[in-house]
Amino acid sequence: MKLYIISITTLLLISISSCQGGSKQRMIEQRIVEMQIENETLDIINKNPGTKQLTDSLKNDTLNDGDNILGIWEVNNDYYKAIYEIVKFNQQYFGKVHYYNDGTTEIKAVGGEKDFFLEDILYKDGSYTYGKMHLPDGSFYYVRFTLKGDELTVKMTIQGQPYTEVWKRQKEDKN
Repeated sequence: MKLYIISITTLLLISISSCQGGSKQRMIEQRIVEMQIENETLDIINKNPGTKQLTDSLKNDTLNDGDNILGIWEVNNDYYKAIYEIVKFNQQYFGKVHYYNDGTTEIKAVGGEKDFFLEDILYKDGSYTYGKMHLPDGSFYYVRFTLKGDELTVKMTIQGQPYTEVWKRQKEDKN
C-alpha cells in the first residue's frame, strides 16, 4: 500500500512540474499528505479492533512515557472555547468533551460514550501518531499531536487547508 502511495505521489509531482502556479501544486501535495494520514490511520484501526470499547476503565491502563498527553486541556481561539480530556484505553489515547462553545453551538458532557470525539491516538517511538477527530455533524478529521510542556499542538486539514491549534493543559486547582 505504501509503495502504491509513493508511486502515485511521484507521478503527481512529475505532472505538477509542468503546471503553472503553485496553488495547484500545494493543493495536490496537501491531498497526498491527507491520503497518507488516512491510510496510516486505517491501518492502525484495522490492527486494533478493540478501540471502540470505551468504558469507565479508560484510565486504568499501564502508564508509559506517552501518558504525558493525559489530562484536561483548554482551547480558546478565534473560533471556539472548549475543555477536553485525554484518557487512555488499550495503549491508545482518546479525547472526550467536557465543554464546547463556538457561539452558535454549546455542548456539555453528558457522560458515557457520547462525550468521546477523538480516537485512535497511538504513542510510538516518542511521538503521537494520527488520531481521528469526530464532529457533531458526523464528519471527521485526521489529526496529529505534538506535546511540548503544557501545550499540545493539534494539526489537521480542514476543507483542504492545513489548520493548527494549541491546547493548553488546565492547571490543577490546589484549593
